[in-house]
Amino acid sequence: MIRKRNFHEIMDSLEHRNRIPKISEFTRKDCLFLYEKLADNSIEADHVFLSYEKAKQYNKEYHADFSELKESHWIFAETGRGDFWIIDIDDSKSPPTVLFYDHDLEDFSPENMQNVSIHILEWFELADLILQLHNKDFYDEDFRLKEHWKQKAIEEIEKIKKGLSKKLPFQLF
Repeated sequence: MIRKRNFHEIMDSLEHRNRIPKISEFTRKDCLFLYEKLADNSIEADHVFLSYEKAKQYNKEYHADFSELKESHWIFAETGRGDFWIIDIDDSKSPPTVLFYDHDLEDFSPENMQNVSIHILEWFELADLILQLHNKDFYDEDFRLKEHWKQKAIEEIEKIKKGLSKKLPFQLF
């Protein structure tokens, strides 16, 4: 069964911190609770949430090495393939919109950031749905997602945000 779970259900299943870190580099008050509560979490291979300490280190290194990476872009998660999930901490929306950066593009310029049109809390919902697809019974003998499960996955992804199944930054089906 594939089912869109709400953010709070997902939060309950993630690894939480033992203590709240001293946070100095992150200015988004509406997302601060994520860094206060969560440790590193590999929700699924392409959705690895970074703890505050790791995100701070990534952002320091990438901003130093890539001048085209906007100062307001904050890397909050990574994939298992070297790509990044980013928010713009100057984004006036609350919570901020998620951007995806494909490392094959090599350049961190804003035009290489794909706006996924979901906010950071919906990102957790998407990651959880993709994790649910990691069930061998959903695939045929050629390792292709069976049509029934593909349609169900699209239906559930669309519950997060209409049109999202067509905006995913990588091939899911």
